[in-house]
Amino acid sequence: MTGETDPGDLRIPLVEEVVGIEKRVVETGRVRVRTFVDDEQVRVADTLQRETVDVERIAIGREVDTAPTVREEGEFLIVPIVEERLVIEKRLFLVEEIRMRRTTATIPVEVDTTRRVMRAEIERDESTFSGEQ
Repeated sequence: MTGETDPGDLRIPLVEEVVGIEKRVVETGRVRVRTFVDDEQVRVADTLQRETVDVERIAIGREVDTAPTVREEGEFLIVPIVEERLVIEKRLFLVEEIRMRRTTATIPVEVDTTRRVMRAEIERDESTFSGEQ
């Protein structure tokens, strides 16, 4: 091919349209937001626990070979108290035991307190509305 066109060839040019989108910012109005904090009196209820210990001293007065260990029997914590007595030789005597029992009481309480609640008010400023969209 030499680049010459044959007079019998008919050429039709093709055309294509291109679509484009443009965007712009349009202000249609303004709003004002104000927040407020209101104090509200509320009553809060809960429970507290109080623990007490009763101490009971029990005289024992018997000789032991070794010092007894602290132990628990049921709801009691038993702390043995020993002393050395000089009798020709040293011996351990269990003098007394201290028995301690814990009790727990649940006490309902109510307390007046202040709770803060935030709320918002929104106002539209109609004077800046341009009417365009």
